[in-house]
Amino acid sequence: MTIILCLLILTSILLTSCNVKSNESDGSIASFHSNLEYDGFYVQEGRFELVDVIKMCNEGLIKVCNGNNAGNPYYSYVLPLAPTQTIPNEIPYLDGYLNYRLAPDEAIVFVGHTPPEMMFFSYRSFLYSRYYDDFGRQKKLFSSLGDTINKLTVSTKATPYGAVGDPFNQPIIIITTADRKINERIRNAVIAAGYPREIINTDILPFHMLNMGLDNESDTFIFLARTAMFIDTDARNAYVKNSGGRVFRVTPKVSGALDPYPTPALKPRGTGITEHWLSDAVEDLQQAILNYYSDYEATELKTEIWLPETFVGIEDRIDVVGESRDTPYLWTNGEIRDTPYHKTNHSLAFTLSDDPDEFLIVYGVNHQATGKATYSNFAVYGEKYINGVASVASPSFPGSAEVYIPGHPEADFLYAWKVARSSDDSDYCLTVPYGPLRYGFGVDADDQCGYVGFRAYLEPETTVGAKWDELIYDRVIKFKKHYKS
Repeated sequence: MTIILCLLILTSILLTSCNVKSNESDGSIASFHSNLEYDGFYVQEGRFELVDVIKMCNEGLIKVCNGNNAGNPYYSYVLPLAPTQTIPNEIPYLDGYLNYRLAPDEAIVFVGHTPPEMMFFSYRSFLYSRYYDDFGRQKKLFSSLGDTINKLTVSTKATPYGAVGDPFNQPIIIITTADRKINERIRNAVIAAGYPREIINTDILPFHMLNMGLDNESDTFIFLARTAMFIDTDARNAYVKNSGGRVFRVTPKVSGALDPYPTPALKPRGTGITEHWLSDAVEDLQQAILNYYSDYEATELKTEIWLPETFVGIEDRIDVVGESRDTPYLWTNGEIRDTPYHKTNHSLAFTLSDDPDEFLIVYGVNHQATGKATYSNFAVYGEKYINGVASVASPSFPGSAEVYIPGHPEADFLYAWKVARSSDDSDYCLTVPYGPLRYGFGVDADDQCGYVGFRAYLEPETTVGAKWDELIYDRVIKFKKHYKS
């Protein structure tokens, strides 16, 4: 045991004897803070904040809503500038910044608890923007930097090192860093402060892919904690009101030789098991829907891959709006790309009026029911601001296909929901708002069109999102009543 570690443990004992330790499972933040300072770090506290991207877009802090998963809360770090940093970041928020620069030997430490029981949660750092000489400015990429720490992989006392167990409401620490030595020093300070080793998770920044530093041409980063589908409403409200998380920016006072992590391997998507045994059933559902609305004009929207794998996004300089490997992303909007190599804007977005005889039917395979996802959903977006305005998740899918194919032997694996401007009072109708502002979208192409986005989170066997070609893509038909002149 090193002399420094012995001193850290002694410091922890002295501090905890003065009642600064919160409880046996959580350890002591005061002791942790003191240990870091004793080991030669500046420690600055930031915030772990609930962020409303639509509100931020309305206030002009960001230009688009980044494909938010409607109805599901997001959390981000709000950090101060580094002690020696003079260049501001792009997104000021409260008393800090939502995006931040990091020196290669800095770290960020989250101390808190995992959320209450829910269908999905994850944590990950993202490359938010990168400076390009040919652009002469920072370009937004919003690309994840590897696999997430998620519901199926998080290390807590109940799920040590990602073992099967109950991951909810558990103490957790996340260290974000690119450097192994810094990670080890912080881990020593954590353990000396009384925290269990098994609650420590590392959010690795792949140093060799990044331009880390504090100057104008350095990369900027952002951190996202995703939450979705809380099981208990009261628990959701309590967590949204106060998550209890605390965040610290940790900077060595004296820089030493770097020991960067290698770029982590990505978990393979796919199991080889597909949903295509349901192809005939999906065709049966499609025909039944067309027959059900046979006196309407039907326009079938094409579903395609929405967001490429994030490392492809970085290589091609594409803004992938916070893409995560926890899910494949599909949409009905065609291809929109903006890179130095190709510029296209082939939009298949739709309009949706308040005419009760104009609506969508969204249908397909319930990916949760087939075992290809922990949960899946579809969400309706405004095209102009990439704003998610309404969504339906797979726990609400069962029974919906029976409306069109009653008694079908595969109906339990399928779904079909109506999407309209106003409810038709059925159990399976999603209403789409007009606003205000970015909370909805308009009625014609001169205002704002819409598209449908699809997600299928966390295939249990792989703990990442399913492989695209192992899914049957979700589908959308737009119906509009024929009117005689």
